[in-house]
Amino acid sequence: MPWHDAAVPARRDVSENAETIRRSFERQVELFSGPDSPFAAPANPSLAWIGPLDPSMIVLDVACGAAHASEPLAPHVRQVVGVDLTPALLHLGAERTRAAGIDNLLLQEGDAEALPFTDASFDVVCCRSSVHHFVNPQRAVDEMVRVTRPGGRVVLLDVVAPDDDCRDTYDDVHRLLDPSHVRALLDWELAGLLPDGGDALAYATRTTARLPVDLIFTEQADRAAVEDALAADLAGRGPRTGFAPEVDESGRTTVAFTTCILHHERLAW
Repeated sequence: MPWHDAAVPARRDVSENAETIRRSFERQVELFSGPDSPFAAPANPSLAWIGPLDPSMIVLDVACGAAHASEPLAPHVRQVVGVDLTPALLHLGAERTRAAGIDNLLLQEGDAEALPFTDASFDVVCCRSSVHHFVNPQRAVDEMVRVTRPGGRVVLLDVVAPDDDCRDTYDDVHRLLDPSHVRALLDWELAGLLPDGGDALAYATRTTARLPVDLIFTEQADRAAVEDALAADLAGRGPRTGFAPEVDESGRTTVAFTTCILHHERLAW
């Protein structure tokens, strides 16, 4: 059942940050559109980041955006539910997945910090590349744990700051790229949001990917300020941004994003 306007009640008393996120991502729809989108799944996407899935599972994708993470999960499980604050992205995801013939994906509007689901509703709850947008990430992760069934799994994949020394500059530049960015955690801080922190993780890994910064500029980005900060970092005449800028063979500036994947298995009652 695809998402549509009539399924979403009017929202009241929405927080200032929720409105900032919604406005920001409404202006980024183009970035989520088409096969060249940096969020688009490859033809044969790896599901290693989320771990084993089986046809009986019901999966929740928190802050799902345009359903780029949800879409490749759907063929492997009974049902995927995606929740996000931005109707424009939900429309985009619904149109794309409907055209692809996916009929076990439900997308609905909702706030990660107050999930509209009863306790213990899902076998797997995942959140990909969104924790850094949350004003209260602990509340959001607590909500993810709450709606996970005993014996189920919470999976977090998020961008993390490379180290504490450059984190403030990293966040400043990230906000120049996207005003809805709040704070990049360190990997151990991300783990600390889960019950018992790093001591109870079923899986953890950290990787770094590089891409041309041009691919992530949108109309809301302060392009000149970002380029100045990266150029100063590259030349050694400004603070280290944490994006490790380099110039590739074609002369384009590339940046690095470090991500961390964490799995927490909720104990059976």
